[in-house]
Amino acid sequence: MRDRSAWRRILSAATDNWLSRGYLAVCAALLIWTVGDALFANDEGPSFAGVWPIFATLPTSLLVVLLVGGLGFLLPSAVTLPIFVILLAAVALINATLLGLLLRWARKSRSRP
Repeated sequence: MRDRSAWRRILSAATDNWLSRGYLAVCAALLIWTVGDALFANDEGPSFAGVWPIFATLPTSLLVVLLVGGLGFLLPSAVTLPIFVILLAAVALINATLLGLLLRWARKSRSRP
């Protein structure tokens, strides 16, 4: 039972402050826009909509770009978009957790004399 409480405490850092929640909201909006553009845009040329979620989740998203780029040769393009979105959502959650933990650390260090 102790393991669950430790994970909950760490992951609660992603949602218990306004900075992390705002970051997650921006990343979710960018991912929704990317999926909408990929599914419903009728333009013939390539779209750069997928670049914005990558920029928003840097530097952790560099690993996702390398992973999905490597998988792009093995998987059909219809499978690559869901994998890309799921991995970027996980990266956004990791980044929001790190932001929350950093904010907690800053509050604790500021309150100490």
